[in-house]
Amino acid sequence: MPTTIAAPFPSGRSATGSAWWQGLAVTVALALGAAPATATDAASAFDDGLREAFLRGAGTSPDAVASTLARLEGLLPADDAMRRRRLAGLACIDATASPAVGLDRANALIERESAQDGDPLALALAYACRAVHLPEHGAIGPQIETMSGAVQAARESGDDAVLGQVLFLRAEAFSMQGEFAKALIDALAAQDAFARANKSAFAALKLQFAGITYRRIGDHAQAEAVLLESLGDPAIASEWGYAINAYMQLGYLYDETARPELARRAFGEVLRLCLANDSPLDCAYAHLGLAGIDALHGDPQRALARLDEALQAFEQAEEQPDEATADLVRGQALSALDRPAEALVAIERAIARWRAEDNARYLAMALPVRAAALAALGRHKEEARDWRELVALQAADHTRRSAQRTELMREQFDARRREIENAELRARTQARLDEIASLQSIRRWQTAAIVLAGLLLLALAGLALRQGRLVRRMRTLASTDALTAVPNRRALLDAGRLAFDDARQSSTLLSVLAIDVDHFKAINDGHGHAAGDAVLKRVAAECERSLRRVDIVGRIGGEEFAALLPATDIATAMQAAERLRAGIEGIDLDDVVPGLRVTASLGVVQMRAADPDFPALLARADAAMYRAKQGGRNRVVSDETA
Repeated sequence: MPTTIAAPFPSGRSATGSAWWQGLAVTVALALGAAPATATDAASAFDDGLREAFLRGAGTSPDAVASTLARLEGLLPADDAMRRRRLAGLACIDATASPAVGLDRANALIERESAQDGDPLALALAYACRAVHLPEHGAIGPQIETMSGAVQAARESGDDAVLGQVLFLRAEAFSMQGEFAKALIDALAAQDAFARANKSAFAALKLQFAGITYRRIGDHAQAEAVLLESLGDPAIASEWGYAINAYMQLGYLYDETARPELARRAFGEVLRLCLANDSPLDCAYAHLGLAGIDALHGDPQRALARLDEALQAFEQAEEQPDEATADLVRGQALSALDRPAEALVAIERAIARWRAEDNARYLAMALPVRAAALAALGRHKEEARDWRELVALQAADHTRRSAQRTELMREQFDARRREIENAELRARTQARLDEIASLQSIRRWQTAAIVLAGLLLLALAGLALRQGRLVRRMRTLASTDALTAVPNRRALLDAGRLAFDDARQSSTLLSVLAIDVDHFKAINDGHGHAAGDAVLKRVAAECERSLRRVDIVGRIGGEEFAALLPATDIATAMQAAERLRAGIEGIDLDDVVPGLRVTASLGVVQMRAADPDFPALLARADAAMYRAKQGGRNRVVSDETA
């Protein structure tokens, strides 16, 4: 199934990914572009630019990050040490070379800002940096603790936008740990903080995240209400990618609650939006959802046809299909068509995949289909086994969801209790302050008033320390190809557009490589998909090894990669491409398949004044690469020498 919401914005869809980068460009241009008239204007522009860079990210490439940090540096008021430390916190998050270096920098910043004269906002950024650079594996607990420090510091800073972001990042960490109730509490608190900061787009997305979390813990009524509310928000309605998220989740919700017509309508909205905006991957999942509805509640023959449409859309999007879900729908449709033997073959594949993934929720959907097929084939002992397993899975799921709902109610009760306690504390504080004000009018009570105020401040500080919790900042890597760990197609296109615009505005050079693994289909067919996946990983690693650190390599589909070479002319790019071609040819794959070797065909182009945009430049590189294939493969061709 497609992922829905990622922080700080969804980057898995072309429209949303480019939209937030366009928004960042406008924001940074407004905040950083014009020279401020006064020192106060400069400080305000710096604060706005720093806040937006933290909320949206400083850039997708080292050059973009460096450019943003340099512009912020230019806005720093003279001798403003506090804002310089805030900038150091942002740089620690976005411009640190390695996790180890990042942790050292973060710990040094935290130690500095924890001093008596420390700045809470700089401390929040330092904690966020530590969370970013904690080890990837087994570090959810430490990340949650670290992000709790960021939440406490952000509260003390009074910056609601930063508070909303760190609360949402902690919510994501809780969600990854399976603590959906705590995730929901933080997501709703983040929504309130963004609303106070007039960040309506962020508030709307956090509301959508809350709806998804309600669905995961089984509170379908609340999930439906929240998702429908999010669709009425202008920030969601104006971005088709966000609207697709909401309609897709509503389709799943209506399917889970046996309301097929509403589910059909929701998936139909997804299909309408994805067709209107040329998003074949979203269309693939819409067809898959509609096929599931038809298989169980409509026309199973039409379900099979829709399933074929879904698989074609996956192929058009150059994405791996959701094979397990497709097999489930196929099994449901074939079973309804009284073809139990064929249904059993399909559903067995789905069950094998979900057992390997330990996915109890989808196993519970597949087992009744297999049981029906086994019953039709007269294999009643195996049928009974499936029903027993289904009962056990449903009982475990009920227990888990009940526990999550109980935890949610407990968290809500605790939050309400803290609100009451804080209100009472504020009332007592105000009463004491009034008393102090009256005492200050009498000279002989001045000392007592000062002592009382000091005790009051100590009490407030102690309460704040007791209520603080630690959490980490999880930066979603929705822009990374899951197999090869290099940027995916949408991330590369976004980076390419930015590099293209920068090169054009600054009159600098830009070259592009298109790289395609030769005879990759034969490797998949002859040695299996596992071998093909291993080849793609090794090729991606060789691309990163052979090219410069400033170059950006991404996988743009199947066995095809592309690379951006900033400040590089065609001759230098040809040399880099030849070095890369030789490196790929020399990859050792004996541990994958003895004797297996791979080669690649590369197309090389340099940006010209006649190129209207980056997609046109990439298309020229593709054309050169195909000429390399036509010329015998395992070679480098530029469109100037082809």
